[in-house]
Amino acid sequence: MEHIEEFQKLNIRVKNIPKEHRIDVFIGTLKDNIQHDVHLWEPVSLEKAFRLARKMERKIMATKNHTTHNYKDGSGVSPSLPQPIRLTPQQLKEKRAKGICYSCDNKYTKGHKFAKKKLFYIGCEEEEEKEQERSKEEDIL
Repeated sequence: MEHIEEFQKLNIRVKNIPKEHRIDVFIGTLKDNIQHDVHLWEPVSLEKAFRLARKMERKIMATKNHTTHNYKDGSGVSPSLPQPIRLTPQQLKEKRAKGICYSCDNKYTKGHKFAKKKLFYIGCEEEEEKEQERSKEEDIL
């Protein structure tokens, strides 16, 4: 509501701007989550754009009020998903050398399965990759 009132005050002062441009300017000044929805409805007048913006804002506010989790302050309940295991490049190298599974530390064989499911994340940062390449080059020399 405040945004619409401010826009109307400024709109009265501006002359010789086509109606379509005024609508586009209003829509462009809305918050992203409202802007996209209002734009989709292609309002043909400022009044229609104002009504749509108010409806979208009420919809968003109603959705926020019914949400039981507040993730911004950390009070939301985290889902009970398996947490990823992060292995350092050194740990990966050691496990590969020993032929053991990255997860359960049992001998790794083709078709290997482990009892407890886990989420894996295997990634190397660029610096770590360069370091590994340098150590390989040193081994060759």
